[in-house]
Amino acid sequence: MTKLAPAIMDCSPTPERLRRGRFKKAGEALVVWSTVAWLYEAGDVGDDEVAAARRWRAEYDYAELGTIETNDRGRQVEKGDLHTWMLGRGKCAQRLRVLREILGPSLYSRIDMMLVREMSFPDIARMVFPEGTRAQARTKAAAQCALALERLAECYKNKKLASYDLL
Repeated sequence: MTKLAPAIMDCSPTPERLRRGRFKKAGEALVVWSTVAWLYEAGDVGDDEVAAARRWRAEYDYAELGTIETNDRGRQVEKGDLHTWMLGRGKCAQRLRVLREILGPSLYSRIDMMLVREMSFPDIARMVFPEGTRAQARTKAAAQCALALERLAECYKNKKLASYDLL
């Protein structure tokens, strides 16, 4: 049993997964780089788009899963009961529905592929562009994802949508 313990405790990716290039060092840890991080590193999106992606994912988690992740320890949290919690989730889900209507199904599905399913650009390209060359399809998928994030950032800056703000 002691011989198995180090193998069980090793939670690092296999050598095959490491060769795929989706991992980056973050201090001592290896983290999987998301498509948003790749777009940011390439200069295709800026800080506003990254912030919009984080906000959308937080709203999705709250509306769909009922979870909130906060790193801001100094933030005042309003206490409430189950009813206020569910009303907040409902309003958050409404905001996501409004975003889906504004962005349209195509851009909204790219956001879903990037942020919920955490698909890579080649995976998105295979799903959206099954015909044609892989390199060209990957480039098209990356451009569409960048456009989707730009539109998402614009939507969050919109004052009318900001009136739905709950987080």
